[in-house]
Amino acid sequence: MCRIVIILILISTSSLPLLAQSKPQRAQFRYKVDATQAAKRLLTIQVQINGLPEGENVLAFRDSEDSLSQRVTRINQQSEEGSESLLSVQDGRFLVESTEAETVRISFQLRSESFQNLDHATYVDARRCVFHPQDILLQIANQEPKVVLSFVLPTEWKAVGSLRPSADGTFSVHSKQVLPFYLGKAEEARDDDLGPLSIAIEPGWPPAPEAIAALRQQLHFRRKANPSAGAPLLAVFLEPSSPLPVKDALGSPSLLALAIPPDLSDPLVAIRKTHQTIARGFVRTQLPAISDLSAILDPEKLINYLALKSCLKTGVLGRAEFLNTLAVELWNSFGEPAETLPKPRAGARPARNAAPTTARTRYCGLLLDLAFSLYGENIQSLDGFLSTEFATPAADPITEAMLRRRLRREPKAAAALAGIWQEDPQTIGDLLRPHGLLFEHQELPVFDFQLNETFHISRLETSTGRAAPLLEPGDRIIAIGNRHLLLPDDLLKSRSQLVPGQEVQLEVERQGVPMRVTQRVAKEVVVRLEINKLADADKQLKLERFLGAETTEN
Repeated sequence: MCRIVIILILISTSSLPLLAQSKPQRAQFRYKVDATQAAKRLLTIQVQINGLPEGENVLAFRDSEDSLSQRVTRINQQSEEGSESLLSVQDGRFLVESTEAETVRISFQLRSESFQNLDHATYVDARRCVFHPQDILLQIANQEPKVVLSFVLPTEWKAVGSLRPSADGTFSVHSKQVLPFYLGKAEEARDDDLGPLSIAIEPGWPPAPEAIAALRQQLHFRRKANPSAGAPLLAVFLEPSSPLPVKDALGSPSLLALAIPPDLSDPLVAIRKTHQTIARGFVRTQLPAISDLSAILDPEKLINYLALKSCLKTGVLGRAEFLNTLAVELWNSFGEPAETLPKPRAGARPARNAAPTTARTRYCGLLLDLAFSLYGENIQSLDGFLSTEFATPAADPITEAMLRRRLRREPKAAAALAGIWQEDPQTIGDLLRPHGLLFEHQELPVFDFQLNETFHISRLETSTGRAAPLLEPGDRIIAIGNRHLLLPDDLLKSRSQLVPGQEVQLEVERQGVPMRVTQRVAKEVVVRLEINKLADADKQLKLERFLGAETTEN
């Protein structure tokens, strides 16, 4: 026989408040960041902690990597009487004693990280600080404490960030979205329509309205192309005294740090270069998968293409300039090595000087982008492919084989790209035919010197390594072959009768002394890219949309 025993536990109502009090309260951490010693490249941090459980508590830095452990020094706890005791730290953790009503006071110093790590770690020098709060935030077991942040800054410095300060000048930091701050002397601007967007512009850049307009246009396009990249953003325009090493931009999805381009004395050039620098910066920050590409896939080349497309879509570049710049890249990637730098036709000036590539890859950003734009079923752009298929950081570099496997998820786009993977190289025209574009190139004879209006040599070209050693600037070319140079058109007429690689006799006069020089005629490649008017109407319509600008009002 089974026996059931029921136990009743009676709780007096007078004890309920005691049970409610037993629930641990949420601790509050108040951080004060002192940047008045910025010249020493360090910050002094003071932390006041309330609400710690009574007894011994383990505190830990959120990021306990080796670099942070080397940069955080002199961790002290201050008593009620004001005396300090050095705390023992191991693996970014240390112990503090607390009573429930006691305010625990901790202080430590944070040294500057390398400028190359500006995107994820705090950098500070005598001019400015890019501050990442995650470098100083402390954790306590089983709690997500309230965090309040304030700054002590040198004269004329200000704190610029995506967070809005409260009435007392402090910032409430949400631990799940820790956003960076700029501390320094700069022009500040905000735009809450796209993000929100916070901007700090140091001296030396174009006027703030133009820089902000360029930033907003690029941000609007990039977020339209990649809707998931809609987090608050801090953009920092750094003055030229501290240029970024190697790259013109560093950043993360919440920070875009831009180095000033050279030669900004011309206002029109300044705005154009600002647009291009911002475009490259957004590609780096909002498509982080590019940094995971293996070296053989040439990530910098892909960044250049996507930045060029951003400038097209925002109206910075015209269609002809966009196509002609890419025509040069196609020739450098898939054409025959040119003896001289390819030049675009139709008089359109490239956005950048294209340099011949030594190690060629079997793909390019334009071909990938066209395949998705014309044939993609679920993904209609290269931006969408990178942000969808490589949304999380890769453990290993992304290889060509991995890229091709992901491409097969869009069968029609993959089929249109089949030509670039073939062992037997296809011509540029064959590669472009599925995409409705025409590529033309023309090889023209060219000399390794330039003449002024009186046929004197004004410059010798040495980039090809074949400049005639007997020619000097100032020499006058009297005749090329059997044709004497008397009128301006004579040089063009003489060139039209020559063939690249041909050896020709030059009659030269140097300081009144005649001489003969033999020179081999070099080759200049002129390239052109345009829509194939014989392609089907649907393809032409998609290409028109692909090449159209998407400017927005600012």
